[in-house]
Amino acid sequence: MDSKTKAYKYIHGYQEVEQERLREQASVIERPIYDYIDFSKVEELLEVGSGVGAQTEILLRRWPQLKITGVEYESKQIRKALDNMKALGYGKEKVNFIHQDAKKLSLPKKYDAAFICWVLEHIPEPVKVLKSVKGNLKTGAMISITEVFNATFYTYPLMPEVMDYWKLYNDYQVSIGGDPQVGARLGDLLEEAGYQNIQLRSGGFHLDSRQPEEKQKVFSYWKNLMSSGAPILIEEGIVSAQQVLEMQMAMDRLKSMPESVFYYRFIQATAYA
Repeated sequence: MDSKTKAYKYIHGYQEVEQERLREQASVIERPIYDYIDFSKVEELLEVGSGVGAQTEILLRRWPQLKITGVEYESKQIRKALDNMKALGYGKEKVNFIHQDAKKLSLPKKYDAAFICWVLEHIPEPVKVLKSVKGNLKTGAMISITEVFNATFYTYPLMPEVMDYWKLYNDYQVSIGGDPQVGARLGDLLEEAGYQNIQLRSGGFHLDSRQPEEKQKVFSYWKNLMSSGAPILIEEGIVSAQQVLEMQMAMDRLKSMPESVFYYRFIQATAYA
């Protein structure tokens, strides 16, 4: 398989179960992300990598004045997003999805702000995306980005079944052109793309016996996240079905342990065009 073909693979896949996981993910991790974003003075928002509309739904609920243009590369995701928005009662007057490559946007207007969440990790040469977005923002418009920093994932006790799988999962993402540590690079990427007043913060989870319900919920979510990569990892011969099962069982054990710890950090950036 040549590198060009591999570069367009998506580790999580597009199955219906994955499309629903994206909505679950958005709800589990909503507060750590959105409590630090302010779009209260924004009307026209550009969402890059809008997927199935999982984040779009939260954006519209939190800031009802928004009119969102979602850009998505995969047409299957757009069809699901349209279904989700229709079920929530949102029409084209509130949200519109456009099928385009974010590296070379061609949009009919310039926007008051841009939002990118869990997207750059999947894209080779993310600076091209940031430059393309900047060209479609009004002067002084804000961009808000939330991205992964997967090297920070830690559990106590450490379970080889989990950590060995996690390494293979992340190595595969690198092999298809992604970057599971891209959050750590957001400052430099934004600087290279020409943005101003760049600010970074670290968010995430540090859960132990003091937050038993939230910890169990996050362990379940993380197990589903890792499992979402299983079909393509099995298909590529990188893991076996048995390894996936052992990872899932180990995550269930961690979830049930009162003394277990879950730790993970993501990185958020704000900057201005």
